[in-house]
Amino acid sequence: MRGKRIVFIMCIGMFLCMLDSTIMNITLPAIQHDLGTTLEQSSWMLNIYTMTIAVLAIPLTRYATMVGKNKVYIGGLLLFGLGSLLCGFSSSGTFLVFSRFVQSLGAAALIPLSLVISISALPNTKRAFALTLLGATQGLSTALGPSIGGAITELLSWHWVFYINIPLCLIGVLACLRFLNVKNEEKVKAKMDGGGLLFSTVFLFSVTLVLIKGNEWGWNSGYAWSCYILSFLSFLFFIFIEKRVKSPMIDFSLFKDRLFLGSIFTASTGYLFLIGVMVLLPQFLTRFQGKSELEAAFLVTPVSAAIFLFSQFAALLVKKIGFIIPVVIGFCTMGVAYYLLSKLTVESTSQQIVTLCILLGIGFSFLIATSTIASTSNFEGELLASSQSVFSMLRGVGTVLAVAIFVGSLTAQMNTEKQKVVNYAQGVLEKSNLIQNKEELLQLTTSNVIDANNEMMQEEIIKSSIHSKFGNQNEEENVQEALAVKRELQNYVANVSKEAKYKMGESFGNLYKTAFPFLFLCAFLGLSLRFPFIKRRI
Repeated sequence: MRGKRIVFIMCIGMFLCMLDSTIMNITLPAIQHDLGTTLEQSSWMLNIYTMTIAVLAIPLTRYATMVGKNKVYIGGLLLFGLGSLLCGFSSSGTFLVFSRFVQSLGAAALIPLSLVISISALPNTKRAFALTLLGATQGLSTALGPSIGGAITELLSWHWVFYINIPLCLIGVLACLRFLNVKNEEKVKAKMDGGGLLFSTVFLFSVTLVLIKGNEWGWNSGYAWSCYILSFLSFLFFIFIEKRVKSPMIDFSLFKDRLFLGSIFTASTGYLFLIGVMVLLPQFLTRFQGKSELEAAFLVTPVSAAIFLFSQFAALLVKKIGFIIPVVIGFCTMGVAYYLLSKLTVESTSQQIVTLCILLGIGFSFLIATSTIASTSNFEGELLASSQSVFSMLRGVGTVLAVAIFVGSLTAQMNTEKQKVVNYAQGVLEKSNLIQNKEELLQLTTSNVIDANNEMMQEEIIKSSIHSKFGNQNEEENVQEALAVKRELQNYVANVSKEAKYKMGESFGNLYKTAFPFLFLCAFLGLSLRFPFIKRRI
């Protein structure tokens, strides 16, 4: 009973960390408006969190095995709570980025240690219980992030997105002090591998940095190539050092285990395709379907519900028939969800959105339950801690990769559709009765195409055009002409807005149309190549 209580306590830390990896996705516009942040600052509010987890998960887990996993876990909860408090108090973009970094330091320790401590608290026969529950918690909290963020922002304010973490952190700390052995816990007698720490940090930092900034810099830019070269050289030095030290940060025997390799591939791929939807779908609902943040939150919530409900079933299936079939089911179900996403338009109904969200959650539940169980089934002790640090690190890289791929691809799609809208607007202007200011009007339209369906933006275009034509001339002398011009402008803006709304929304469908075949390819690999997973008793 004590072991199960410890598992539930570990779920608190896992829930908090994974929730905050996505909770800001839909809250960011409100933060930008309130703090007046630049686009660069806003992007780092999101990126610093995932980046720090990816870079520091391995060294912090290694440090925890040396000084005591339970102590470091409690320290991680306190640090995460402090970071959350600072985030809520933030009055500038720079301070919020710093506060998110403090948060992420705690998360980098909490995520891998949650799994390690849970598994160590139970006998091998009960290991599947801990893994299934923690796997479900990971997926559930990741998917719940945008929903909770949207609801809190609309009902309270964005500050409470962070404040809600504090009582949970305090409950977690008190529970840990009650049930965990802090004074006499087992430790590994070893020294921190300084060279390995340095080169692993440089390698992961340069990899995640180029994934985050590649779209902005250009993938063939000098900055990008500097990251490529730095990551390659630091990786070589890391391997060279790790094979020669007595206490390496990573035990490379992990990568001889085909089950472990399959698990990290499945988890990373699953998170990539989940994040690819959870980051962008709320934006589509609010920006192009005109939903409120709260409405968007409710529409994407079925992802979380499906993950929570089906993870237990997936774990039972793994115990009965092994790993291969659940992985194939997971990839195929997510593939169907992506096919429905490829049909997404601004006219898509709420029922269609809910259906694809349920399918996405079901598919992901099979992948996360299977990969979490598989990632630990062969390991004990120090090797177990090492496996979970690598598992957490690669999951973080997968999340960063998802944002880089999907946001970059969507940007390219929208630029293509934007040009089509501009061409359409030019054709409408050529047929219109507007004799003057056509070139200036086209420039205004070009700079505001993506927001052309926004009513305030439409009014701004009309006002700017009328002012440009009549200036400060006597309104009474030009009232009839002004009214005629305004009517013509309103027709023009209405036609272009309708086209822009359709084309910009269509870019989302085109994005997922390109992506969904890869999910079926993953399922085919799992079936035809028999994947690294083999049936074994758990």
